[in-house]
Amino acid sequence: MKTKHLLLSLSFITLLFSCQNSEENTFQFDIPEGKAPMATTYYFVRHAEKDTTDSQNKDPQLTEEGIRRANYLATYFADKELDLFYSTDYSRTIQTLIPTIHHYKGDILSYDPRKDSLFTHDFWKTTYGKNILVVGHSNTSPKFVNEIISETRYQNLDENTYDVFFQIKIDKNLNVMDSLITKKVPANFNYNQEL
Repeated sequence: MKTKHLLLSLSFITLLFSCQNSEENTFQFDIPEGKAPMATTYYFVRHAEKDTTDSQNKDPQLTEEGIRRANYLATYFADKELDLFYSTDYSRTIQTLIPTIHHYKGDILSYDPRKDSLFTHDFWKTTYGKNILVVGHSNTSPKFVNEIISETRYQNLDENTYDVFFQIKIDKNLNVMDSLITKKVPANFNYNQEL
């Protein structure tokens, strides 16, 4: 009786593991044609603090605190081996990206936040196998992340939230892992220091 119970238990465990291992990957795109399997990492950052003193200004600059945050983010991203840099065409997003661009000596690629879908097949082919920083807004960063993970997990950021951003890692087998990162600018941070 014990042997029969043991065999039945082992059969159940084997079946359980074989079902888990046979799950197909559900990522929406395949590895681009002609490319080897590679990992891809995205960072989605909301622009830093903007000047809100003029409610009529649709394209405000960063505040002094926003400039500090942009420079602090550059120190965080200095060792991330970034390859591509995306921003919307607003002063606050571009200014947030400038210190990081300066460190990497990269170029800013523009994207339109008003498009229905941000994570397109062309974007995937262009960014595949790279480390990418995308600077956007309180609504576009969560939207972009939700499109990649194919679910509505993240809501728009609160208007006063500037110290959280998203990381999406897609491994070479197209398994997706998302995380929310919080980085507060230390009170003693001096952005005049060298990266």
